[in-house]
Amino acid sequence: MGKFYFTCSFDDGDISDLRLAELMRNYDIEGTFYIPQSCDQVNKSLSESEIRSLSSSVEIGGHTMSHQILTYTTPDKARYEIQTCKKWLEDVIGKPVNSFCPPTGRFNKQHIAFQKEAGFTAMRTVEMLAYKVRKIKNTDGFVELPTTSQLYHHTKHAYVNKCLKRFNFTSYPVFNKLYNQSWTVMSTHYIGHIRGLCKRNDAAYYFHLWGHSWEIDKYSLWDSLELFFRNLNETEGIIFCNNSELAEIVTANGKDQ
Repeated sequence: MGKFYFTCSFDDGDISDLRLAELMRNYDIEGTFYIPQSCDQVNKSLSESEIRSLSSSVEIGGHTMSHQILTYTTPDKARYEIQTCKKWLEDVIGKPVNSFCPPTGRFNKQHIAFQKEAGFTAMRTVEMLAYKVRKIKNTDGFVELPTTSQLYHHTKHAYVNKCLKRFNFTSYPVFNKLYNQSWTVMSTHYIGHIRGLCKRNDAAYYFHLWGHSWEIDKYSLWDSLELFFRNLNETEGIIFCNNSELAEIVTANGKDQ
């Protein structure tokens, strides 16, 4: 029997993260919130006291100070944004901040080096359709965490473009079979697929849902998300964890598990 881990992560630090964290608590869902000090995309940024309150139930991760897209600025500015956000968040919540997410998912090798230098041990990307723990990249203890699905109704064309952009051709056959434009239906298909794999072998798998609470507001996705979390909570055999805990599982099992 294989192991099935579930994690989720949400970006940008919108005020609706408070509602989202409460929903997660109601169904014993664990996850990571990647929070910048400010972000132009959100309705209202979280205050430091609100971030501190959030940290009692979810993991807090770095997301730069100003939601700076790292590939759109100088190396010195990128380094500052990465290093300063870690120190700022740790001062705010009084806990280590181990995981980082580059805004919009754009980064290069130099930005990974800056993260390691700052003391981050994991980076969540926006690559999707991943679900095999052994495929998660672990380089000298620094883990790059791809996701499985986004809390958003993507077209099939959008997913195919993402696969082509990342030369991710191996994910396509399963995706082509499981795709549905409804994020909940597609996610449920993937969870069923993973549970089937766990019954057939003793490998480790995961499902990683990511999104933005401001998009949940914008597209009225709260009811569908609550139903999804409720069904997860009632599903046997799922191990819930945050992003850093999943990274620790990868690290514990060796390089490039």
